[in-house]
Amino acid sequence: RVRCETRFAGFDDDDRFPMFDIVLISESGERLAALRLVEICLPKGRIGSADPASRMAFLRDGKFVEGLALSELDGDTTRLTTSEVKQSDWLPGTVERIFGSTDPRAIVVQEHVGQRAGVHPGDVKPNGAIPSMPLNHVAFLLDKRNGEGVVAMGGKLELELSQIRQFWSDWFDIGRWPVEDLYYGLINRFVGKVVLEDPEALAKTHGRSVVFLANHQVGIESLLFSIISGALNGNTTVTVAKDEHRQTWLGQLITHNFAYPGVRDPQVITYFDRADKASLPRIVGELAAEMVSPGKNVMVHVEGTRSRSCVEPVTKMSGKFLDMATEVGAPVIPVRFIGGLPREPLSERNEFPLGMGRQDIHIGTPIYPAELKALPYKERKQRVMDGINRMGVPNADEQPLPGDPAFAAKVKARVEATGVEPHHAVLFEVLAEIEDPGDQVQALLAAAKNGKLVVESGPHGDWTARLAEKLFGPKGPKITRS
Repeated sequence: RVRCETRFAGFDDDDRFPMFDIVLISESGERLAALRLVEICLPKGRIGSADPASRMAFLRDGKFVEGLALSELDGDTTRLTTSEVKQSDWLPGTVERIFGSTDPRAIVVQEHVGQRAGVHPGDVKPNGAIPSMPLNHVAFLLDKRNGEGVVAMGGKLELELSQIRQFWSDWFDIGRWPVEDLYYGLINRFVGKVVLEDPEALAKTHGRSVVFLANHQVGIESLLFSIISGALNGNTTVTVAKDEHRQTWLGQLITHNFAYPGVRDPQVITYFDRADKASLPRIVGELAAEMVSPGKNVMVHVEGTRSRSCVEPVTKMSGKFLDMATEVGAPVIPVRFIGGLPREPLSERNEFPLGMGRQDIHIGTPIYPAELKALPYKERKQRVMDGINRMGVPNADEQPLPGDPAFAAKVKARVEATGVEPHHAVLFEVLAEIEDPGDQVQALLAAAKNGKLVVESGPHGDWTARLAEKLFGPKGPKITRS
């Protein structure tokens, strides 16, 4: 048995080097060994000072941790100095492994954007681009001060729809038209983040027909996803819906929108009749043919109807569309809509996200036919359902995204003033908040103020008049033809 005694012995030159005298003593009291140990104190830095669980998630697992950063986070401002970077890089390569660089100008941007986007700074490019969120960006100012400190200021996470606009502008090739104002306005209003689970894997499916299999929260999400996914994938996307949706306000809106004179219908929705057993197999066969040539994406809400609560995971799905995907060689891509529903079940299903808020859209890693074929049939379905449920936060922890009481109040006021249906009031208010509407939308908005809309005779005027009747309501502006 040996007794060890350790005593602090002061510092070796400065307080970075504490010294300890250590003695090993036998049971009889004989000194067996004596040594002096000089240690070095190293700065923990802001990341090293965090609690162990947060450090492990951030450093080892590459996960986003709110408020954890090498930089100083102060409201709308993020500050970092060269000396702070060096302090945390005492073991060379540590900082570069996290951020891909030791340049404080790059790191401060990565952390500024990452904190606002809710992503790990290592997943942000030095210019602020977020590969996993191609339709979102953070606008900011970068200020280098005295060659030492770097400051990033301002900015919030916003949608950037230029990729979507370009795809559909090329696809329709008819110039500016009112439906694009409406659809882009709806995306800006009701979509928050668009998150790609594996951007590189998804990029490999660009231009290739795929099958999107998703949960279902609110009515409007299907249409908006078709517009978004078409631009991301390079093929138009058709959503499969029950035949009764054909006569809903949304089904009628889609039909009317793509009846615009001179427009080629992208067929963003197709219907099957549940009372007709041959209807769905026929639709599946038609879609399979389109997927082979010229190319088409299919989107299916796997449980067939909207949920009433955000805590409900996907628990059932049909295997028909998995069969179709494997037959035509199309990858299956899980999709999850998050944030549009409350935790407590609603009494009826919602058309728009709760409280006129937003939804985040998570698009998963493609599952290729070879992987599905290698699984027993039941496990194929479970593989896809797990892919949907695992993205984003667990269902048990999901919360609705914040609503917009001011926008909801505008919708309510319009309903009361004009007698318009609530969903059409939403559409009007979406158009009203567009910064630079086209001529036809400007005419609709002006008519709402002066009480009269004059449309030209002919197909364009007829189309505009029918849309205006819906948006204005029975007590709204009068519509006349020139």
